[in-house]
Amino acid sequence: MGLVEMQKALARLYTNADLRERFFNDPATVARELGFGDEEARRLAAVSPARIDSFARSLHNKRLGQVAKLLPLSKRALGGPFSEAFRVFADTYVPAGTKKHLGDALAFAGHLEKLLRARKGQHPRWALDLLRYEKARIKAADPRRRVVVCVFRHDISQLVRSLARKEDAAVFTRPCVAVWARLRRGTTIRYAVYMVPELRRKKN
Repeated sequence: MGLVEMQKALARLYTNADLRERFFNDPATVARELGFGDEEARRLAAVSPARIDSFARSLHNKRLGQVAKLLPLSKRALGGPFSEAFRVFADTYVPAGTKKHLGDALAFAGHLEKLLRARKGQHPRWALDLLRYEKARIKAADPRRRVVVCVFRHDISQLVRSLARKEDAAVFTRPCVAVWARLRRGTTIRYAVYMVPELRRKKN
């Protein structure tokens, strides 16, 4: 097995709790399922469960920390449910590519968005707007993107500003549209919020 294939196989083992449980019960069989040869399987089987679990927790905490840095307001607003949702998500999703932390945050934001919609009434209605704002902001940071547009039920400027200052959430039901745009790929991003239906620009 090549280095890249081995890293992918180990990533599956370290990020999937069910797979680790199966490995602890029958290491040789699971190691072969992951594509390891007999000698590699024997070496992997010799690693203690405690060591594997410890590394898996360390990897999970590192991923959670990186995602929380990219979705800080959503993390602050949701608290414990944010971390719990990431634990479930991390067991089924392995980030790939050169900017894994960005892909991880976007994929988790999509997962969390579906969760919030399904749990309507269990979280403040504005929490979904906040998550969608941070998701759009991550997308807009990609220098290859020219335009990102997102519609909100609440005054997103007031909401974001209050939470960024660690104040109580300033919640006003004022539909608005946020636009991130750059004239050319790789240039500085510009951001503006427009109220709906008047489309009166709101200064930030």
